[in-house]
Amino acid sequence: MNIDLIEEFLFDREKRVKNQENLFKNYKDKTLVTLRINYPGIEKSNYITDDIVSIIYNEILTYYKKYIVYNDRYKNKEGLVCHFIFDADFVSIKKLMIDIEEKHILGRCVDIDVYTMKNDNVIGISRSDLYKQPRKCFICDKDAKICSRAQSHNIEEIKKYFEEVYLKYKDYQKKRETLAYRISQIAVKAMISEVSTFPSFGLVSPISQGAHEDMNYYTFLDSAFAIAPFFKEMYNIGYSYHEPKYIFDAIREIGILCEHKMFEATNNINTHKGMIFLMGITIASLAKGTYNNRKFEDIQSIIKSMVNDILDDFKDIENKSELTHGEKLYIKYGFTGVRGQVKDGLSVLFNNIIDKYYDSDLSENDLYTQILIELLAIVEDSTIVYRHDINTLKQVQNDAKELLKIGGVYTSNGKIRILELENEYINKNISPGGCADLLAVTIFLITIKRASN
Repeated sequence: MNIDLIEEFLFDREKRVKNQENLFKNYKDKTLVTLRINYPGIEKSNYITDDIVSIIYNEILTYYKKYIVYNDRYKNKEGLVCHFIFDADFVSIKKLMIDIEEKHILGRCVDIDVYTMKNDNVIGISRSDLYKQPRKCFICDKDAKICSRAQSHNIEEIKKYFEEVYLKYKDYQKKRETLAYRISQIAVKAMISEVSTFPSFGLVSPISQGAHEDMNYYTFLDSAFAIAPFFKEMYNIGYSYHEPKYIFDAIREIGILCEHKMFEATNNINTHKGMIFLMGITIASLAKGTYNNRKFEDIQSIIKSMVNDILDDFKDIENKSELTHGEKLYIKYGFTGVRGQVKDGLSVLFNNIIDKYYDSDLSENDLYTQILIELLAIVEDSTIVYRHDINTLKQVQNDAKELLKIGGVYTSNGKIRILELENEYINKNISPGGCADLLAVTIFLITIKRASN
């Protein structure tokens, strides 16, 4: 055995421990997480082992970025070494890291150690501290420490395991990517179907700019294609063992990037900001349900669990110097807007519209106009209120209810009245933007429900 190599390995291990101590000097009262490959011997770095650590490193950053105040990674004789400082209690973080070790396909290939400070000393938190069973050997499923000490398995057996589990992850990744692309395309089609609907009560369509002077049909096409890749990424994030609330934290980060790309594509015109929020949560919830082999109907409960604390966005709102449109309406009218809609699991869609129309034999355009009427009748559309007032919203709701009474798109009188309201809303500068977003999500969900039956 190469003595120099052993000495270099031990020296790098000591440097890593010293580095951990130094991190605590700068981040007192925080939790430290160190990620390394769980590979025997002193030659730990190769293409597969380094990529495995990188995959888990990115996994932690993706889902827990909200709680991470510092992170870095470097390579030494121990292989790729990663450090995270969490602004959260060590017990909660240890539980999350155990989840990765036990539930991620590659979790058994890494060691994720969690440390805290006690009496000015860095101490590790073990699985037994949380009454968890010891980690099992990835070859024979016995206690990993016993197998390691006894050297029960040769390096070729372990190398083969790493190669097989790595290929298994790559197959999983390929399946996830395929699903994500397909779902993102359905979402884009739903958005284009929404903006292609006419009459649409003051909304932009191929026929008219509606009640908008700053955007047209092609603005929406540019926007839809610009944000499509982000919906694909949101599906990837949702297709996971992680708890829904952490998935939501992750897709909100993607949503911010998505908004920037939307504004780039539209020259700073807000075409789909609300859509990004609603469609993103719906896609991530669908992905989570698919991962867990849940039914279509379970999407609603997943949405609820994902955004359980969403109304916390309105906490301390009175202390903010700049308010969004939604926040202004919350203060003035108590409107919770899209946040309230997802908090309620999009019940306006699941309880009133999807089951009613998913097997309709109407043409696509007539179907979408009819669904839009249903939405106008019951949704507290904050876009209408922001552009006008609460009385205008009530009038729009009453108009829609009257339309439904006379048959909507199903009757000639209904179709005549729809065109009258289209022109009236354009003249009065009324645009039900909130209902437009919900229409697109409804089209998306109906498409998914049809495919699942």
